Amino acid sequence: MSLQILEMLKSFVGRDIPAQAPPVMRWLNPTFLKVEEGYSEVELEVRSDMLNPLGILHGGVQSMILDEIMGMTVAALDKPYPAVSINLYVDFLGKAKEKDRIIVTASILKKGRQVIQALGEIKLADGTLIAKANANLLNLIPKS
Repeated sequence: MSLQILEMLKSFVGRDIPAQAPPVMRWLNPTFLKVEEGYSEVELEVRSDMLNPLGILHGGVQSMILDEIMGMTVAALDKPYPAVSINLYVDFLGKAKEKDRIIVTASILKKGRQVIQALGEIKLADGTLIAKANANLLNLIPKS
């Protein structure tokens, strides 16, 4: 099943997000730039509904973006069962404002039998790092 997810995500490169995508992904409305096993890269525009009272990209939204793209990257691994986040550590290092284009990358650091470790980054289009994250995801292997 995961290889089917990988091929489906690859088919999104350069296209609009389909209506059957999960609601959070539709809300983010990213442009897929690159998808391969263990790595994803998307671009999106910061909108007014993503801002905090200071007029910059909300930290909670940054966390959600990173969790979503890292989770999607894990979902596309050659694993028979889905995975869920068990932790997410985010360092907020910069800022993005409305209309900024951001690039979000996710890569798999370690693919264990049950725990998968991922790394995510958000950068401005000029390459400035604004957030980085580490997460562990639990592969939901059914009990025998």
